[in-house]
Amino acid sequence: MPQRLFLLLLLLANQLLPAQQATNDRVLARAELATNSIEIGDQLWLEVSISAPPGTTVSGLPAGYLNTLPGLEALQEKDLNTVAKTPELLLQQRFLVTSFDTGYIAIPPLPYVFQAANGQLDTAFTNDLLLHVRAFPVGEDDELRPIKPIIEEPLNWLDFWPLYLAIALGAIGYTVWFNRKRRQRLAPPPPPPPPAHVVAIRELDELEKKELWQQERTKDYYSELTRILREYLEGRFDVQAMEMTTRQITTALERRMDFAQEQSSELSQLLQLSDLVKFAKARPAVELHAEGLRRVREFVQETGERAAPAAEPAPVAVPAPPTVVAPASAPTAASEPAIANAQSEEE
Repeated sequence: MPQRLFLLLLLLANQLLPAQQATNDRVLARAELATNSIEIGDQLWLEVSISAPPGTTVSGLPAGYLNTLPGLEALQEKDLNTVAKTPELLLQQRFLVTSFDTGYIAIPPLPYVFQAANGQLDTAFTNDLLLHVRAFPVGEDDELRPIKPIIEEPLNWLDFWPLYLAIALGAIGYTVWFNRKRRQRLAPPPPPPPPAHVVAIRELDELEKKELWQQERTKDYYSELTRILREYLEGRFDVQAMEMTTRQITTALERRMDFAQEQSSELSQLLQLSDLVKFAKARPAVELHAEGLRRVREFVQETGERAAPAAEPAPVAVPAPPTVVAPASAPTAASEPAIANAQSEEE
């Protein structure tokens, strides 16, 4: 009898041993929480275990999938790790989760997509879970906790961009100002204006080259000659000759201490001759044209080489204009009324 019982047990063991070594014919997924109850804000691990036949390819959950579930927040997501390959494929994936909602948080079945050895795609779902989130117990004797300070973000170099901009603008402005100052220091001072007699001699030479009276432009010739003489008197003797009549010019020059009285008569004759040509349409003799330019040049050369003009004396009453005697080659006395009328119009 004992021998028969031993043989029976040995036969059963041989039949059961192959059954234990056989692998699963389908994919199984199971989810488990480290604890089913936490306080609000606490963290816990959610672990998923998967068993599958050899040759099965299982994909993990998509990144951020747990954050889409209401009331649950995933802090860390581990990769799907292989625990064993034979005699069956064992996989494991862990998630560090938390919740800031009080009450019961339902975790629905988690989908795991797999591809069987024959190439067929399918999905395995875990079991659903229930997590209890407790609020902090508050009693009447509990003291209020102080307010925590604000966590300040560390400064970086981009936080100081207004300072960098101000420094750059200041450097540009200083560079522009410094360059302008340096150019002003390096630039030579403007040359002093040439003396009045130098300008007059140069313009007389240019007038002579134009040959105006040779081209029957007698009026233009005497107009230019008078202008040169009047501008010279302004620059040399500081009289407003361009705005004065012939009589006023000679009277103002006679009151100056630096003007030779013997030249007053010659200057008056030159200006009166020019007035006759311009206003009375007189026609002087041809030899007077070149003679007038020569006399103006000599007058400029004689008076221009003298010392700088002295201060004028106090103004006195203007005397009656002296009688001017025209030169022998000048127009006749019949033209004097025309000169007087022209000068009165100019005044």
